[in-house]
Amino acid sequence: MEADRRAPTRALSRRSPVVLLSAALAVLLAGWAAVSYVRADRGTPTCFEQVRLRVVAAPVIAPALDRVARANAGNQPCVSVEVQARPSAAVTRELAEGGDVADAWLPESTFWLRRARAAGAFEVPAVGSSVASTPVVLAVNDRLARRSGWPAKALTWKSLVGTRARTVQVGLPDPAADPAGVAALLGVRVLADDNRDSAATVAATLRRLAARTFSPEGDGPLTPGRDLPGRVDVIAVSEQAVLEHNALTPSGKLVAAYPEIAVPWLDLPYVVLPGTQGRARDAAANFLAELLNTTARDIFVGHGFRTASGFPPAMPNDDRLRAEERQPIPLPAEETVTDVLTGWSGVQRSARILTLLDVSGSMAAQVPGGGTRLDATVRAAAEGAALLLDNSELGIWAFATRLDGDRDYREILPVGPLGGQRERLVEALDAVRVQPQGGTGLYDSTLAAYRDARRNWTPGRINLVLVMTDGRNEDDDGIGRAAFLAELERMQEPRRPLPIIFIGLGGEIDPEELKAIAKVTGGRVFVTEQPGGMRRIFFSALADLSCLPPECRR
Repeated sequence: MEADRRAPTRALSRRSPVVLLSAALAVLLAGWAAVSYVRADRGTPTCFEQVRLRVVAAPVIAPALDRVARANAGNQPCVSVEVQARPSAAVTRELAEGGDVADAWLPESTFWLRRARAAGAFEVPAVGSSVASTPVVLAVNDRLARRSGWPAKALTWKSLVGTRARTVQVGLPDPAADPAGVAALLGVRVLADDNRDSAATVAATLRRLAARTFSPEGDGPLTPGRDLPGRVDVIAVSEQAVLEHNALTPSGKLVAAYPEIAVPWLDLPYVVLPGTQGRARDAAANFLAELLNTTARDIFVGHGFRTASGFPPAMPNDDRLRAEERQPIPLPAEETVTDVLTGWSGVQRSARILTLLDVSGSMAAQVPGGGTRLDATVRAAAEGAALLLDNSELGIWAFATRLDGDRDYREILPVGPLGGQRERLVEALDAVRVQPQGGTGLYDSTLAAYRDARRNWTPGRINLVLVMTDGRNEDDDGIGRAAFLAELERMQEPRRPLPIIFIGLGGEIDPEELKAIAKVTGGRVFVTEQPGGMRRIFFSALADLSCLPPECRR
């Protein structure tokens, strides 16, 4: 009996290794099939690789988007959707710099898609799929609304922001950084065209609005329980913002004045970003389908948005907002938007300035009254920055020769809104030091700065490169004068002006060299022997570039 029990074992051991391997594989496959069957029977698919879909969204829509992702979690079982709320301006900058921001993006408006492409992110789609929408309205405080005849009489844009509405205090989110501000400006332009107003009348209206412009910060301009920002009676915002504000505040509710003219809406476009590939791209495309289904529509409407076709959310029956369905108005052609923002930049003197400070060895020379040329230049830069509005953007590079490895320049303050970095500006300027052995790397540094400013050219700002120096080009290893001027000429875009302004200090300046450079870009050259004159020069340069007819001097 013992021999009989050992016989099968001996027989199996004498068989080919191939036969044994095949038998083992069969057992393994059978086990896997059984597990797969159990998983399928339980409704749980097999995920060999989990896909992480990163979606970055404007803060106003991000909470609703996150709810949609959670509500649809079972539709893509092998995909996890991560929603991150980030300001669209910050996302635009990162995309332009080539950063890996996310797999998909949902900004407030197509305005930001265009801005990203104009800044250098050429592969970002020019249009997206609108997943929700909200019109831009003028939010009016209760006191002014009732004084204007509401609710018996509807509030109109003509009475609030028309060229003859001179007694109303209107606040405007910075149009260079907020699509609601852009929409309001476009509305003013339509009203002016309908009324056949002169350019001077339009400029006067824009100046009135410019006096109460604010930078968008935090979650938006409306804070429940607080007055409107800047002591204004009216502010341009989205309908969704008014609805949310009124729902969260027991008093101080706002009345929405809907435009009687064509004013573009916030269209909340969803786009898959160009760097997204493979399964992540498939997941991003499938997520769009989820954003357009009935579940998502109900969530967006519950957060105060309209559908992409204009169907409204539920609204209180108090006549402060209108619940009727409306047809969304798209953003007009980019050329129209740029023209409006260019006119705006001329009246409100908000700038985007990339400043180059010469730190070559000659800047250590003493000047009358004490201190060095660099001290005088730094002081002038600080005083000049004080002339700019908080929503102006300023960045600073230092330059000499071989200041940063083989480069002649180094960034000491990135370009950003002054209101958020005035303290950093002071610290950066305090840290600037002369490079004792450094020459003046004028051509390479100016060209690099110009390329950066061209790539980040911003509508609605006075865009310029400001070079503060005491000498001429001394970098024999860099680009030559002829090639430098030819490259500047190649980068000129008449509809996107970007002048170079030179402020020269001391007797070693070659004015003709600087004038040749400035002329190509439509810029100016200011030279002074006295360091005390640099502040006056700074203001004169800015004022000369920011005037509109009939007040322009040139």
